[in-house]
Amino acid sequence: MKKILGILLVALGVIFTAPADQIKSKSGKGFIIYKVEMDADEVVQILKANLEAQQITLVDTTNPAAPLSNNVKIFPDFDKLGVSFIQNFLVTSITTLYKIYTVDPNAMVLSPWVITVYQYEDDDYSYIVRTKSSMLLEGSVHPEVLKAVKELESRIDAAIADLL
Repeated sequence: MKKILGILLVALGVIFTAPADQIKSKSGKGFIIYKVEMDADEVVQILKANLEAQQITLVDTTNPAAPLSNNVKIFPDFDKLGVSFIQNFLVTSITTLYKIYTVDPNAMVLSPWVITVYQYEDDDYSYIVRTKSSMLLEGSVHPEVLKAVKELESRIDAAIADLL
């Protein structure tokens, strides 16, 4: 009973708090962007713990801008955006992978899911971006795969909502 109540409270928290903290994406419909008043280093530490609490496995962390920043002579305008911190989390869920793989191995291309945390220079806010992977499954003949991916997306959102 406590578990059900806990899940219900997290779901209500996502429903009632997340939209106010999401910002409109100019990058397209496939992105959900959260704005968090916190340094990116803190966001990374707390988000890792929150993802683990949601039974989401952190596969790896990467700096997606490393190839650019390591080749400044080739990319001299690398710093023009003024991003002072950026890190990708590559995450997955064993239960979601099982539900996908046993029905539609093609959908395995979605794993690992990517969550990006970044912060602009002299900004008090950090930004967390995740993709709406479920959009890629629209029109699938495997509704259970779409359901599994949406369920994982909701757990990712709950982990992020705990930061807000």
